[in-house]
Amino acid sequence: MKDKFPSRFIERIQALLPENEWDDFFQSATEPLPKTIRLSQLAIDNWQLKCPPSWHLSPTAIPEAFFIERDDQHELPLGKTLEHFSGEIYVQSLSSMLPVLALNPQTHEIILDVAAAPGSKTTFIAQKMKNTGVIVANEPSSSRSAKLASNLERMGIINTIMMQNDGTSLYHFFNQEFDKILLDAPCSSEGYGRKDSSFFQKMWAEKNIFEAAKLQKKLILSAFEMLQVGGTLIYSTCTTAPEENEAVVQHLLDTYPEADLLPIDFSEIPMREGLDRFFEQKFCSRIAKHTRRIWPHLRNKKWNSECFFLAKITKTKPLDRTRVMIPPIKNAPVVLRKNQTAEILVRWQKTFGLNRDIFEDSSLIEKNGEIFLISPEAGTFASKHPHRRCGLPVADKHGNMTSSFAIHFGHFATTNVLELTNEQKDRWMEGYDIVFSPSLEKRELEADFRDGCEVLVHFQNFCLGHGKVQNQGKRLKNKLDRNLVF
Repeated sequence: MKDKFPSRFIERIQALLPENEWDDFFQSATEPLPKTIRLSQLAIDNWQLKCPPSWHLSPTAIPEAFFIERDDQHELPLGKTLEHFSGEIYVQSLSSMLPVLALNPQTHEIILDVAAAPGSKTTFIAQKMKNTGVIVANEPSSSRSAKLASNLERMGIINTIMMQNDGTSLYHFFNQEFDKILLDAPCSSEGYGRKDSSFFQKMWAEKNIFEAAKLQKKLILSAFEMLQVGGTLIYSTCTTAPEENEAVVQHLLDTYPEADLLPIDFSEIPMREGLDRFFEQKFCSRIAKHTRRIWPHLRNKKWNSECFFLAKITKTKPLDRTRVMIPPIKNAPVVLRKNQTAEILVRWQKTFGLNRDIFEDSSLIEKNGEIFLISPEAGTFASKHPHRRCGLPVADKHGNMTSSFAIHFGHFATTNVLELTNEQKDRWMEGYDIVFSPSLEKRELEADFRDGCEVLVHFQNFCLGHGKVQNQGKRLKNKLDRNLVF
């Protein structure tokens, strides 16, 4: 078994674990993870109604998460199920959800996710906040930002402001203003061995640990600068390396006496305390007592995960720092006036029967001619801070409905709704137009299917987007975004 691991990695693990656990660790470090999913709140509320009979779910230590087995898992990937398409599930490992559990987001808070892509934790934070308040989701990589934006739309998130800045200098743009901050830091990713058993042979190198630690120390200082007094900062990694874990927290405590550690306890999750030493390096007693380590060989009926590290930090006093100057915003979003918002809501109500109460706790903003649905707090925040994008797009520059809006709110519609057959559903999801015989205009349905009218497309309990009636009701033009086509 040990021949799968570099000799230096073996030496490090033997210095971290008691001898009677070595074999168990090396056995489990490359063992495939069980498949786990997180249910959205909409899915939780309707799961008895919508759970496919071929899906078998078992509870985990996280209430929103389940181990999943499917009778058709070899024929149909989870990523091509309608549950995934509509944002009712997120395929996510248990350890990836753990930092959000420790962060304990509350409604109407202002929260920063320093390294947000691909969005698994950001969308879980939004779910915990019930889409209220503000999440600033920062991701320096352009390509990873695109993935983040895609997942925010897929999950119907409206309270998030996306930024694309270097996390080590992000503190230049914010005062000590965030209630909570998540820093799930880029790391040497030893936990990836449970997703790719060849990781340790092909990708692991000790130099990666030292390079990651340099960046992590800069990131944690930057994050702490932006934290409110009494706020919570969660620092996490998916690696065993103490240089990236306890040593990074020690660096924060040594730099800022205003930093303190808070306890972390989850009764159903097998955790170990942090380390007080690693080879010649020593760590303070607070780190050993309050930080937590997850090991892949420590598991139970409700927990089975990769290696992970977790620290919960608070700020006891304000830092003496110069007040930041927020740069001016180009093309700042504008919160629509009440009469402008009412005009759009009335149009949605008349066309699709969408009750205006659905959007009672949301705002509409306009940016560069596009309309976005956003939480009121996030709308105000976006109007004052430079950002890449914000909220959920609902209409393009020409006033056309977006796929993301149709998919997430179309199931509330009562008029101009078209139910597809199973065969039509498959063609629709492949991006094809739907041809009808007889034409839609001749159907005796409670809808106005004239040429040019927009139609919300349903299949069973899902909305699959929207289309436009053409050719005297004989064709429904597929308006589904091309990046959503199966």
